[in-house]
Amino acid sequence: MSTRLKRALVIKPGSPVAALIGRWGASTALVIGAVLLGRIIRDMPYLLPNRLPGLVLYEMGPGLLLALAICTALALTRGHFGEATRLAVFALIAVVASAIVIGKTFAASLGGQWL
Repeated sequence: MSTRLKRALVIKPGSPVAALIGRWGASTALVIGAVLLGRIIRDMPYLLPNRLPGLVLYEMGPGLLLALAICTALALTRGHFGEATRLAVFALIAVVASAIVIGKTFAASLGGQWL
């Protein structure tokens, strides 16, 4: 590789490209983290409080977490694409992450039939 090409591939800290990568990376990580945290809530209900707050967290927590994460991701990436496009991208990321998590969780019972 030539020296000029190596210099061209380096992303300088503080550049617009680095900010763009950072925003989209953080937004993607936020959505994937919400999916994983929602799965933990559904898999381990014994960690939640007993009464009504625990039931509300168990039933509505994963969906609320994902909605909040997607709204935050949309706000972080404002100005790059249209809002509907960004919403579709983050919804697709959530669906793919959910499919991977559920596939890994229930791999033994699915017996490889979902692949």
